Amino acid sequence: MTPLLAAEWLKLRKRWMARILALIMYAIIALLFWGIGASNERVNAIMPRAWLTALFAAAIYVAPFIWPILAGSWAGSEYSWGTVRMILSRRPTRSQFVLAGIAVNLLAVGIALLGSLVVATVAGVVVAVLTGNPIVDTTGLDAGFAVTVVKMFLATWYILAFYVVLAFAAGTVFRSGAVGIGVGLGLNLAELILTGIFTALGGFWESMARHFPTIYTAALTVRIISGAVTRHFIHADSTTPGIPESLVAMTIYIAVPLALSLILVRTRDVTA
Repeated sequence: MTPLLAAEWLKLRKRWMARILALIMYAIIALLFWGIGASNERVNAIMPRAWLTALFAAAIYVAPFIWPILAGSWAGSEYSWGTVRMILSRRPTRSQFVLAGIAVNLLAVGIALLGSLVVATVAGVVVAVLTGNPIVDTTGLDAGFAVTVVKMFLATWYILAFYVVLAFAAGTVFRSGAVGIGVGLGLNLAELILTGIFTALGGFWESMARHFPTIYTAALTVRIISGAVTRHFIHADSTTPGIPESLVAMTIYIAVPLALSLILVRTRDVTA
């Protein structure tokens, strides 16, 4: 397993895609801070709430559209280049090959998330200076705020893990980077369309729409930061799923594509 992890880490160091995607994420977060700084909710763009705002943006506004590109292309490109046939010809390491790729992808997004906290710090200071507010505003925050930031970071990383595993599994199952990226990016569009249709149908179908992945990704973040940011910015209500329920649902949504990719890569012949 260690040699495979080392090989995947080498790919991460040599390829620029992860860096470019991280820079795109940082640009989106910076633009979001610009917009919030010009609104009545600017306190959420000032430190230390800025950290929560950046992580929320990374989980909800960035994750569905940025990181599937990395994971899908990472898995699919091996089949395009033909290198996967050499590696997977050793049957005992097939599952390890998939797990090593996913692990390094998760490490990449984790590092990018840490960078988003740096961007949030800089952007929060800029917003405070330009709007004439204190650089640090702890009004209304309790002693558990640091724990909330840690919980939010881990929750965001877990949400990103869902999109990484989904796109990576699709790229592996269909042996195509394009399919991996398409499945990852198309999930939100498909959910948006199906939610409208299922809600109109009502009954069982409407209930099904309430269990789509994005429902739980949003609920997980909202439940964690609700109360740490202003109520008009983000808050949870009685219809928002709880944290345990969201974690269980997200674990299932991660486990299913992961298991499917592991089963297929162990049993099928490598012909592409």
